[in-house]
Amino acid sequence: MTSHTRLAALAICAAGCFTPLVALSHAALIEAETAQAVRLHAFYDTGEPMSHAQVIIYAPDNPVSAWGQGVTDRDGRLEFVLGPETGRWSFQVRQSGHGAMVHVEVGDDAPVVTATSSAQSWGQRLVMVALVGWGALGTALFALARRKGRDASA
Repeated sequence: MTSHTRLAALAICAAGCFTPLVALSHAALIEAETAQAVRLHAFYDTGEPMSHAQVIIYAPDNPVSAWGQGVTDRDGRLEFVLGPETGRWSFQVRQSGHGAMVHVEVGDDAPVVTATSSAQSWGQRLVMVALVGWGALGTALFALARRKGRDASA
């Protein structure tokens, strides 16, 4: 092997060491498909989010048994993909004794119709306060009547 051949081989090896290694790179791929999705946002009437609340989903063909369930994030949000059934989907969100239910119509023409649950009106709140007061008054009168009955027998 002559010195020119050795010099050429050394130059080729040096050039190979300083070129990028294309064989070690990789590409990013994306697959996308459309789906019927529902995005829930659960919050109290004060505006505070229902963080980590339980969500129960009912499908149109079986409104009694749960189709699925999930948990909201810290902002009270949950997003998921519906099944192929069209009709009235129901979503129940519950946390610490509080809860709400909303229904969404899913059809062939319009995949998802946005719906919101409504907070109680002032009339409904007034009725609830009156019923709680009535129950408390009845309990107090019952206890007072029992106490008087004991005093009379003594």
